[in-house]
Amino acid sequence: MTILRPIPVVLALLLAVGACGGESGTAAIDTPNGPRYVALGDSFTAGPGISPVDSRSMECARSNLNYPRLVAKAVDAASFTDVSCAGATTANVLETTPNPGSTAPLKAQLAAVDPDTQLVTIGIGGNDSGLFSSLSRACTQQGDACAAYLEDRLPDVLRSTRGHVVEVLRNIAERAPKAQVVLVGYLRVVPEDRGCEALGGAALDTGRVADGEAAIDAMMRAAARTAGATYVSMSAASEGHDACTADAWTNGLVPELGDGIPLHPRKAGMQQVARAVEQAIA
Repeated sequence: MTILRPIPVVLALLLAVGACGGESGTAAIDTPNGPRYVALGDSFTAGPGISPVDSRSMECARSNLNYPRLVAKAVDAASFTDVSCAGATTANVLETTPNPGSTAPLKAQLAAVDPDTQLVTIGIGGNDSGLFSSLSRACTQQGDACAAYLEDRLPDVLRSTRGHVVEVLRNIAERAPKAQVVLVGYLRVVPEDRGCEALGGAALDTGRVADGEAAIDAMMRAAARTAGATYVSMSAASEGHDACTADAWTNGLVPELGDGIPLHPRKAGMQQVARAVEQAIA
């Protein structure tokens, strides 16, 4: 495949992988000690393409090496349920939604949380209103489309998404009043100051996309503060580990087989997110 021409399609489709948000093939592990742990979220939580993938998760494409799995092992979770799903939005967390191509609806991720839950991690928001895909699409067009999106459209999308994320966090706290609730931010995909072949060269306005990523991180931090949740930002931590670097935590357009999908976390990225979460809950 060529690099430059398919970038808008690749970015738009792969930053919001899939259309699922339920608990297809819920992963559950019982271990003797530690908190009762439930993981919710979208593809940056699920880890599609990182081998080995849990075959029971079907279209949700959860990796057995995603950060929730690593955290569950590190904290010796008494029980662990992962209902993260590629393509999930806040609506998929809160509500049972139709499942395209199936008569069975997608169960709300929130249903996995109960009063006995002691730890909840969630990474969500990037797919609401096509947030990531719209940003990437605008910033691969010529002219002023990228700047116009950042100035005219993104602020409204962020305000709306912040409200939805706050609603999700408050619903989690209501269902599990004794739980520590941790909102997990997104790893950087692009650098601030340059393009690279891994991201298609000059076709992507990486500087402005980086501005958008920073705005999303700030929105999530504000949502966690409003809802009284812990926020784990991966923005500063992943500086210098974007897809253009030798020590990349996220993929460019052509990932290595078994190490994630384009423009999503690699195994190394999942390991770093797990460490950050472990420090936050220690």
